[in-house]
Amino acid sequence: MEKAIEEFQSYLANSAKNELFAEAKKISLQVCLHKIPNLMNEKLILCKLPNPLHTEDSYPETCLIVKDIDKKDRDYEKTIRKYEKIIKDNHLDSIVKKVMPLKQLNLEFRPFETKRTLSTSFDLFLADKNLHEILFNGSKLGKEFRKRKKMPFKVDVEGSKNLKEDVMNILNSTTIRLTGRGPILDINTFLSCHTVKQAIENINAVKAELVKHLPGGESNIKSIFIKSTNAPAVPIYDDLKTNLNDVKLPNNMTPAKIKKNKKMVVKRLKKNKQIKNKQNSKQNLVLRKKIA
Repeated sequence: MEKAIEEFQSYLANSAKNELFAEAKKISLQVCLHKIPNLMNEKLILCKLPNPLHTEDSYPETCLIVKDIDKKDRDYEKTIRKYEKIIKDNHLDSIVKKVMPLKQLNLEFRPFETKRTLSTSFDLFLADKNLHEILFNGSKLGKEFRKRKKMPFKVDVEGSKNLKEDVMNILNSTTIRLTGRGPILDINTFLSCHTVKQAIENINAVKAELVKHLPGGESNIKSIFIKSTNAPAVPIYDDLKTNLNDVKLPNNMTPAKIKKNKKMVVKRLKKNKQIKNKQNSKQNLVLRKKIA
């Protein structure tokens, strides 16, 4: 593995010579699974890295979504002032660039276009623990947030004993996403400027955390590659011994989940039918105009 990482970093360094602004590139682990986990809801797992992917000069611009002080009052400026003070008192104002009350999100970011714009305006989103469930599993943020992997992380804004430490733990971690939609996981793990030793430390940390949460455990890992943008994937692990029959996955499909899944399928079919009907009606309208 050491040799593979060394050669890969050497390849990236040679490629960067032709670039005008050479920056440290993120290198991800591509984990291929024997069997796709049976999951109804996406799982976000934070894995703290021994060697972070951010420095003090490159922390992501962050937006914090908070609960409203008064749900009946349409004016949300009081809420903004309250939480901005908390952010300033915890010396996080250089990281958290915007505080957004739920009321502002509901009033100003309802249309699809505004949600898409919001998802691209910040590198990272945090949400108060009281809102995390409805934001993560609900439809308030829309599919653009999921598509761009910008779903918010949970923080206890008012109840935390050390809010700055909690936020820094998130910034110094990488995200493992278990979706149940495919056999490949892509996990940002180390930087091209890291030493081989630092890269291996991060890889081991990610693998250990993944094994804890992955249905089927380590036996469900088929192979692991290291990959970066515009670079070939390099294998660092390949499981040739495990028999597929030996990989046991838990059945997470409870009666409630089966019912929910059926409703989602029906809803999707209805939506597809509506789209087809609209397309057909547009085609018929064009034909009528041509005939006329």
